[in-house]
Amino acid sequence: MIYHCWMVRVSSYIRREWLSFLLGLILVLFSVSLFAGPLGPKDLMMLRRERKVLEARREDLMQRNAALRTNVQKLTSDDHYLERLIRQELGYTRANEIVYKYGDPAQKTDQ
Repeated sequence: MIYHCWMVRVSSYIRREWLSFLLGLILVLFSVSLFAGPLGPKDLMMLRRERKVLEARREDLMQRNAALRTNVQKLTSDDHYLERLIRQELGYTRANEIVYKYGDPAQKTDQ
């Protein structure tokens, strides 16, 4: 009898509040999806960190690109720069120059 009375109260309460339960369940599911899902705050923070890294890389590449443009400009217009570069990289000398090359004492071998 007590069990029956309790069941009547519960079923009456459920009939009145079923919409509230359903909306509450939907709200809980959305909350779980928001914080644990792939589009939640965790991913947002990760994407922001990745964006900062990519912006820093972009800035470095832009500086390198500007330096390369300057180098190309010098190669096409500055004969003294081009001559100095050829002499350094390829070891070219002028007709009246003598080049002295010294060996590295660390590489000296005993014979």
